Amino acid sequence: MLRYGRSVSESQPAGSRQPVPTIPGLSGLSVLARGGYATIYRAIQDSIGREVAVKVENRTLESERDQRRFLREARAAGQMSAHPYVVDLHDVGVTEDQHPYMIMDLCDGSYDERLRADPLTPGETRDVGAKIADALAVAHLNGVLHRDVKPANLLISRYGEPLLADFGLAVLAETRETSITLEVLTPAYSPPETFRHGPPTAAVDVYGLSATLYAMLCGRPPRFQHDPNPSLVALLELFDQPIPDLPGVPAVLLDLLRMGMANDPLARPTAGRLRDLLADLPLEREPNPSAVRGSARVPVPRSASDATQRA
Repeated sequence: MLRYGRSVSESQPAGSRQPVPTIPGLSGLSVLARGGYATIYRAIQDSIGREVAVKVENRTLESERDQRRFLREARAAGQMSAHPYVVDLHDVGVTEDQHPYMIMDLCDGSYDERLRADPLTPGETRDVGAKIADALAVAHLNGVLHRDVKPANLLISRYGEPLLADFGLAVLAETRETSITLEVLTPAYSPPETFRHGPPTAAVDVYGLSATLYAMLCGRPPRFQHDPNPSLVALLELFDQPIPDLPGVPAVLLDLLRMGMANDPLARPTAGRLRDLLADLPLEREPNPSAVRGSARVPVPRSASDATQRA
């Protein structure tokens, strides 16, 4: 099942589920996934007969503040959607009963599903990491933080490429918003500073990506061995534990991921630096026969350094 964002839960009480919405220009809506934050539908974009995914939030926009935040999030996602390793965002809006929605590319699945079925090889992990790190580097250059990088938010395109999805917690860096709560974080992929109410920085995304890549190698996040929902006290104690070695994974890759998961945000590389270090690792490159050259995506700078040169 395709998953965007938060973990899917099909066990919600029937009465808590929203009816299938009516969205202009779309038909044939069917549920792909339900979660505590949103419902994902498959739909047909009538004008061109294209299948798309529609993320409809469970909450309603009942205040001007909620509307401003949703538009800010939509702008953040819109800034990044042309990047080759970010899910394309086609449109946003609000349903008749005031539920915000986003219309996006329909993808073939997520790396959360992939790693549960079969962990990635070191070469695959390196390649995926370098591409997503590039997307984050460009986002950070534009003042946008993702804040929820995890396997469920790394999707797989129809051409086999990794795509970063769900800027639903993204904020423009200049807003310096700190009102994020434990309920909307994914603890296994969140750094210690997020639980101490520190201001969000780009280092949060570097930690999330590094923890995600570690999980791709072994099928589980670092440090989380048994209890998937530890208390806050237990969670903070986990950060004092070492990150275990993984059989068959080169030490040079593990050391780089440990650097990206340093408890001190200042000790982590930038997303651009992480991208470069991953790309330079002397690992066997994995073929990707399903990838298609000459994608019709809008061309954008492939790296933050390229964007700087063109600015």
